[in-house]
Amino acid sequence: MKREVLGTAAMLAGVAAAVPSVWQTVTHITDPSYRAPEVRHGEGHVQYHMAREALITAGAFGAVGSGLAAGSRRSPALWRAMACAAGGFVAAMWSGGPTTGVWAPNRKALAIHVASTSALTVGVALLRPKRR
Repeated sequence: MKREVLGTAAMLAGVAAAVPSVWQTVTHITDPSYRAPEVRHGEGHVQYHMAREALITAGAFGAVGSGLAAGSRRSPALWRAMACAAGGFVAAMWSGGPTTGVWAPNRKALAIHVASTSALTVGVALLRPKRR
């Protein structure tokens, strides 16, 4: 039971730590300074990607929430779905480094990425079902 409580707390902390980053992404969707007239696919293409990222994040957090809601009744398949959703969210958060050379736009963002990644990783590990 202790692992369940600690794992759930870690997952919730990971999601909470990510909220400022997710909120910033959401606000970029309607921010005119994120329009790029020179982009081949249209000046709103960057904002389209921000909207898509926000919706994908909502889905990932929905899968994490479903896994947490199941509690001790969580099946191995549901745990895997929760782990993949958390892993996909974390991977996307760090994807800028290898693709653009920018791991985070500033120190605050880097701290948010580290905190969210660490807590989600610990939570997923703690909530892993015991082998039968």
